Amino acid sequence: ENFLGQFDRNRAIITSRPAGYRRDFFRTEEFPHYQIQPFDDHKISAFIDNWYNSRFQDQAEAERRKQSLRKALNDNDRITLLARNPLLLTIIALIHRYQAVLPKERFELYNCAVKTLLTSWDANKEISNQKIFKYLDFYDLRRLMELLAYWIHSQGNSQDNEGGTILNKNDLIAQLSKEIKTLKQVQLYQAKEEAEVFVTLIRDRTGLLNEQGQDCYAFVHKTFQEYLCAEEIDYHAENEYDFGIVLNHIKEHLHDSHWREVLLLLIAQQKPKNAAKAIRAVLTNNSKYEQWLHRDLLFAGNCVAEDPKNLRGADGELVQEILERLVELEVSGEERVGEKIREQVFQIICSLYETDFEAQVLELLKEQSDRISDCRFLNYRAELGEKYQVIKILLTQLKDKNYDVRLSAVIALGELGNSSTTVVNALLARLMDDQSFVRGEAANALSRLDNSSKTVVSALIARFQDDDDFVRDRAAIALGNLGNSSETVVNALIARLMDDQSFVCGGAANALGQLDKTSESVVSTLLIRLHDDDDFVRGQAAYALGQLGNSSETVVNALLQRLMDDQSFVRGWAAFALGQLDNSSETVVNALLAVIQDHDSHVRGEATSAFGYLGNSSETVISALLASLHDNYYVVRWRAAQALGHLGNSSEAVVKAVLARLMDDDSYVRWRAAQALGRLGKTSNHVLPTVIEWIEQHQDSDYVGRGIDALWDLVVGRE
Repeated sequence: ENFLGQFDRNRAIITSRPAGYRRDFFRTEEFPHYQIQPFDDHKISAFIDNWYNSRFQDQAEAERRKQSLRKALNDNDRITLLARNPLLLTIIALIHRYQAVLPKERFELYNCAVKTLLTSWDANKEISNQKIFKYLDFYDLRRLMELLAYWIHSQGNSQDNEGGTILNKNDLIAQLSKEIKTLKQVQLYQAKEEAEVFVTLIRDRTGLLNEQGQDCYAFVHKTFQEYLCAEEIDYHAENEYDFGIVLNHIKEHLHDSHWREVLLLLIAQQKPKNAAKAIRAVLTNNSKYEQWLHRDLLFAGNCVAEDPKNLRGADGELVQEILERLVELEVSGEERVGEKIREQVFQIICSLYETDFEAQVLELLKEQSDRISDCRFLNYRAELGEKYQVIKILLTQLKDKNYDVRLSAVIALGELGNSSTTVVNALLARLMDDQSFVRGEAANALSRLDNSSKTVVSALIARFQDDDDFVRDRAAIALGNLGNSSETVVNALIARLMDDQSFVCGGAANALGQLDKTSESVVSTLLIRLHDDDDFVRGQAAYALGQLGNSSETVVNALLQRLMDDQSFVRGWAAFALGQLDNSSETVVNALLAVIQDHDSHVRGEATSAFGYLGNSSETVISALLASLHDNYYVVRWRAAQALGHLGNSSEAVVKAVLARLMDDDSYVRWRAAQALGRLGKTSNHVLPTVIEWIEQHQDSDYVGRGIDALWDLVVGRE
């Protein structure tokens, strides 16, 4: 501070690792404090660009390295989570720089990262050269970390954040003292002194453990806690020549979400025969509700996706059985198996990319391709190493004479996420398709490719002149998703607030909200439009105000007036808007109760939906929503089920009424009812047995999958 005081015309930024820093080092009134937030995808990409641009003069080599690292992150969600931490992304980049590629196996990557954390930042030099410790040496650190990780992980649960289980300093020193006493065969008081030195080193230097608040410590990321915990179990099993130690941990912790990653990393690093033995123990565990939830099979599939070395050679029949059963679930159909199970199956099969089992599972899928939708099968092919062949097929289909074929191809290209120039140009061309749905979905696909170039943005703005309201709406939403808040984009969106179609206006308002461009002038313009002579203008203004989220008294009162509009179109969108504004006053609730029995289905549906967002679970509201479950219009029924799920009233009457909707004639109502039951079960213990009884009674029903979806939320959601 003295130095800066002498040169007070200079601007200064002072940086520090969180560990060891206290806010009173600098007066906060003179020195504003900021904390670096986790990286998002854009910042990770920018870091990779800057990292390799600064390290390679050969731009071709720099570009190759960038693409290699990006691919490694894209292929593994868990590693991407690590990369959101700037320190850990630096470590990943270091490993990639010196090894040219990241290790394929996660446990090998984590091993490299642990070594980097223990040996970098001068840690090795400091410990060995300055003789900080009396008894510990550098090679004891890893062993101590493994022992500590197992103990810490055993204290925690699935509610821990990404920093892992947090412990206070006294508990940490006490446990370290015990471990050091045993490890170095010293007296307890000597071990305690050593432990205190160790914690001081942790506080003052970023390493595997760091300080997370005053006198509170945790691993720098929970992944390292999980990995080192797995290492300790493996060490103990090998040291005791007892593989039963590994199997006992599987039996005790299988399907406990807190131990999931530990078990996956533990099994992945076993020798082939032991890995096969462990996976078979998972597969034959016969967990509760296995006949419906297939959790043992799904976890075994995840173990295979970790690509244990030479697993097929150790037990080829085991691998074949797991893959065949996963494919059988895939082709059984969502209404029979449930959406939740099929999501898991899709993720597991796709994660077999670049493993020893990729070709094997792809062949099984091709044998059953007639039982898989074309779009889903193409997605499988793309995820399992045939992306370029699939893209070539889709690019050809974009020019097909059949409108449905072009539409499916556009949607599929958006889902695949390939943003090459060829794909982007092909989608830009479809913005001029003679079918409006193709044009609209082309705009949506471009936004999913995250390409906000001037060419793409200009093409989307041009679609605001499209004759079709669906296309204009999709173009507005796409611009919001792309995050380009230039003056040109904002002005174009503001102009769309005057569109003659309500949902186009709403799409523009939503986009402006995403871009944080919701000025008072925009709100004022919409309030004026609420009184327009044209009912479509009034309706679109109400819808747009709901999307903007301005809940001032002026806005709320204006929308309450529109609930009395003589046009149902306006009343419906006013009800929608009130549901978005988080105002659950008695005035608003009573006004919505008055229109929940409106003669128009659009108004009833929007009013019903609004109650789910406002959070008022009074007896009067619940009774009205129960009545809406029997509405003759399916949209009102599914919105009533959704609202009841959000409100959390799990009385017997509510559960029974929602459960009955699992047999509704409409699939969307069945889906929403399943979701609602999953939510209601979080606050009541009687929902689970009720759902189980329903599944047992309807096992032969074509709709049993919706009951299984509810069971998944109730069982897996609690773990």
